[in-house]
Amino acid sequence: MVLITGSSAPPREREAEEALDERVYLWIRERIVDGTFQPGERLRERMVSDELKVSRVPIREAFPRLESEGYIKSLHRRGVIVAAMTLQDIAELFTIRSSLEVLTARLAAEECARGANGDHLRSSLLEAEHAVIREDVAGIAEATWQLHEDLLDLANCRLLDDLMIPVNGRLRRLFHIVVDRDNMAVHREHEALCAAVLAGEVDLAAALAFAHVEHSRLETMPIVNELLGAPS
Repeated sequence: MVLITGSSAPPREREAEEALDERVYLWIRERIVDGTFQPGERLRERMVSDELKVSRVPIREAFPRLESEGYIKSLHRRGVIVAAMTLQDIAELFTIRSSLEVLTARLAAEECARGANGDHLRSSLLEAEHAVIREDVAGIAEATWQLHEDLLDLANCRLLDDLMIPVNGRLRRLFHIVVDRDNMAVHREHEALCAAVLAGEVDLAAALAFAHVEHSRLETMPIVNELLGAPS
C-alpha cells in the first residue's frame, strides 16, 4: 500500500500556491494593522479577489490564519469582519503575557547561555532605538513587535511558538493602537531585558520580562480605557 500525504501538486506548484497564500495573508493583515480595514468592517472575498487579481481559494486559505491571530472574526452565515480589540481582550492579553513572555525570556536566556546566536535580537533592538530617536511611531511598533518575535525565536520551543501565535498577533495590533507612551523608557526596559537574555542570565531575564509586562499594563490600560471610550 502507498500512502499519499499532503498536496498531490508538483513541488513548484505547491511553492507557488504557498507564496500566493502568504501574499494574500500579508496584504489583508497589513491593512488591518494600518487601519485601512477598520474593526467591524466586513471583508468580502470578492473585494480582495478583485484587488489582488487572485481567485478566492488563497483568500479562504488566509482567513483561518488571520482569525487565529486575532485579526478577523467569522460570523455564522454572515462572512468575515475585522475583529475589534475590546478592553477585556487587552486585559486578557496582559494576563497571558505575564506568563508566556516570562517563559520566553527564560528559555531564550538559557539558549544564549548554551551559545545561541543573538544577532537578530541585537539588530531589532538597534532598529527600535533608531525608530525611537526618529519618533517614528509606526516604526517603533514594528521594531518592538519584531524584537518580541526574535526573543521567541531564541527561545527555540516549537510548542511555545504555537501558543504565542494568537498572542503576538494581538500584541502587534496593540503596539499600533497605543502610541502615546514614553517610548524611550520602554526602550530602556527592552535594552535591560535583552542584555540579560544575551548574557544568559536566566533568572534576571525572567524577572525583567515580568516587570516589563506589568509596567506596560499599568501604562497601557488607562490609555485604552480612554481610546475605547470607557469610563475612567
